[in-house]
Order: sequence, then C-alpha cells, then structure tokens
Amino acid sequence: MQFRCSMSSRTEVVATTILRWVVGATFLFSGLTKCVDPVGSAIYVEKYLATYSLETFLPLSEGIAVTLAVVETLLGVLLVTGVLRHITSLISLLILSLFTVVTLLSATVLPIGECGCFGDILKLTPWQTFLKNIVLLVFCYLLWRCRGEKRPIVPKNGIAVIVGIVVPLGVSLYALRHLPLVDTMPYRVETALYDAVAMERDKEEQAVCNVLIFKNIKTGESVEFDASDGVCWEDDDLEFVEAVTRRMSVETTYDDFRLYDSEGDDRTLDVIGRKGRVALLCINDTKDISARHLRGINSLLTQYPLRAIVVLTAVDISDIEDVISVSDVEMYAVDAMTLRSVIRSDIGVVILRDGVVEFKSDIRDI
Repeated sequence: MQFRCSMSSRTEVVATTILRWVVGATFLFSGLTKCVDPVGSAIYVEKYLATYSLETFLPLSEGIAVTLAVVETLLGVLLVTGVLRHITSLISLLILSLFTVVTLLSATVLPIGECGCFGDILKLTPWQTFLKNIVLLVFCYLLWRCRGEKRPIVPKNGIAVIVGIVVPLGVSLYALRHLPLVDTMPYRVETALYDAVAMERDKEEQAVCNVLIFKNIKTGESVEFDASDGVCWEDDDLEFVEAVTRRMSVETTYDDFRLYDSEGDDRTLDVIGRKGRVALLCINDTKDISARHLRGINSLLTQYPLRAIVVLTAVDISDIEDVISVSDVEMYAVDAMTLRSVIRSDIGVVILRDGVVEFKSDIRDI
C-alpha cells in the first residue's frame, strides 16, 4: 500500500526539504565527528559491546566505528542532496529506530554514561540522546510517508554516493594511521597541562575538610566544629563523639591523569612541571609493533637526551623491553583509558615545553 502525504504539493516540498536538511545535517555531523576520531569512537563502541555482553566483537571495535562513520556520513550526504530518497528515507527510519531502542536501554536498564553519538565533540547523556532520537524518528517517519514517486537514477546519484563513502573512509583511515584531525581531549596542543593539573589538585585538597562532631549534653543536639577550632574542647557542655573527614564534590578533568613510579608514588606534577622540553613516549599497546615504530623510537632517542625522555605506559614493563631499554629511561604507569585520551596512537609522543603541550605525533611520523 502506497502512503501519501495529506499536505498540498508546495507545502509538502518545503516541509520535506526542511526535514531532509535537519535529519541529514544530524547524520552528517554525527558521522564526521566519528571519522575524525575513530579511536575515540571505538572506545564508545567497546563500552556498548561490554555492556551488552558482546565481548567477542571487541577486536572489531575500530572497524565498527569506521563503518558507523561511513554509513552516517553517507546517509547525511544523500539526505541533504535529496538523492535516492526512497531508500535513504527507509534506511534512516530503520537506523533511528534501532538507535532509539539502544539509547532507551542505555538510559534505563543498561546504563552506559555518555552515549558517544557525536564522539567527544558534543557529549550527551543517554536521556538527551533518547529525546533527540525520538524527534529525529518522527522526522524520518514523515520523510518516509512523503517520499514521493521513485525517480530514475542519474549520474549525480553515483557522485553523491562516492563522496559519502570516500571522504569519511579516507578521513578515518588517515586518523587511524596518524592522529585525529580534531583533538577534543583536554591534552590537545597548546594546553597548559601543568597549570591545569596543579590547579585541579589544589581544588581537590581544599575540598577535603576534617570535622569534629560533639554532642551537647544539655540539649542532646549534635554540633560540628572545624578540626582546627580548639574552642570546642573547652566547653564542658560538649561531649566528643567522633572525627570525620569530608570531601566536597569537585568537578575534575584530570583526576585520572596520574603518573605512578615503580614504588606506586604519584609523580605527575614532578614530571609535567619540568622546565624545558620533555618528550613523553606514550605506549598504549605493543601487539602490532612494526619496524616503523622502532625507527620512530630510535629517531626520538637521537633527537632528545635520555634525561629528557619519559615513558608513560599502560602495559607491563616486560611487554616493552623489546621496544626500549627499561633501564635507560624514566618510566611511569598510567591508566590505559587516560593514556588513550592523552594520545590516540598505540605508540606516540607528546612534547611538553615548560609544562605546555607543544607537539603530538604518532611515533611512526617522527
């Protein structure tokens, strides 16, 4: 049965054009945010796979992320240009239906935190994403209802399809080989990392307070005093109950950015606060190390003296002994997810100059 719009022809054209642009622009933005940072998108994919007990597919997370980027970008291009309306309206409706169900589950029975639908460029909660998907789902349904008659395929159809596939695929592969075209992490180039981390650590310390709790013998009321206030001990009407440490809520960005030495001590500020240039050799993974990785590391060692090189690693020291001599350089353990935020490469380098991020690169590009 062929559904028809009840609107007049002119109104239908204007309405469907606006709907196509809105839905298409959303798909386009979502796809492009994924393809400029496929590693970041893969991290979100891994969260979903783990939440839905699909760990078997974890090795495919980057491939899934790239595929999502290509599909969403392609749909965005086709919707905005009005090419292949019949098939794009149906596919958009089906995909939005699936995404809506997933985000509803993520907001209720299978909480996952940030959805990652727009990567790290625009962060939304599952509920915000669910509401956004509901609106788009209605728009897609209207587009499908008002899809009109099938039109013959013309050369511009092929051009739009090629652009919608080649551009996101090329950008994704480039970002996987080098670094994301857009760095949205709090460790991007020109970030005053030492100042930002030091300020946050100071706020965390100030958010901790020691409180003495007393009971008023006459009234039975509980009274609290700052631990530094000695007056409370002089009041005979007060009976000491307990001492507690309270931590006020502080919004943090770098709480997980902590560099631990072999003794388990936090040396973060000592390392990133050094004067001059410091090369942070970040080792996220060594499973797929190649000759180009090794050449890049050797090039780094020839450009910087050993005292100016610090290894940050999320893997066991035994796994990187073939990469670099452990005894020659300082080495600190870092949380794996945090190190992926510092730099997306399996092995990369971050150059700090007086505590400011000056340069970032995949080690193969050194």
